[in-house]
Amino acid sequence: MISNKFYNLVKALDSLKNQTRLGWLIEGIPKSIAEDVAQHSFEAAIYALIIGYELEKKGKSIRMDKLLSMTLLHDLAEAFVGDVVKYLKDRIGGLKEQIELEAIKEQIKIDYIVNIYKEYIEGNSIEAKIARLADLLATYVQAKRYYDQGYKHVKRILINIYNSIIDIIRKDLPQAKDIVYEVIHSAN
Repeated sequence: MISNKFYNLVKALDSLKNQTRLGWLIEGIPKSIAEDVAQHSFEAAIYALIIGYELEKKGKSIRMDKLLSMTLLHDLAEAFVGDVVKYLKDRIGGLKEQIELEAIKEQIKIDYIVNIYKEYIEGNSIEAKIARLADLLATYVQAKRYYDQGYKHVKRILINIYNSIIDIIRKDLPQAKDIVYEVIHSAN
């Protein structure tokens, strides 16, 4: 059999296109309209692109290739370990990220992807901070879509995610405030 170092990556991408985000199902969003992980990652990458570009215009030094790679890959481990709901994430802390990194190392074995993923979960670089903000922003906008469709019980998610967004802006990315608020208000 011929070795193919991309086999697991291709399988992971297929899995993410077919893996509904569990949090939406728990909140009562029908599977037929619930966002999948690949859709979420794509939307987050678009927000990362916008935020990164606008921050560059304000003088921030950002490696856009790293930012976009990081944002597209931020949920890749879910193809191997599944989507972990917030309740469990809050209780296991850093163990989740450790297991996800191990899964990426063992299953993907492509150094660039492993290193980008590791940098994302460490969360120290400007790119990692923007990618995390874009991840939250994509979740917020999707929750707002569901809320507007009549799924009012997602209001708790809207509030929690909004508070997390504000926290990141306050602590790490105050220069992104206007950009993020513009996106949020566009969703309203």
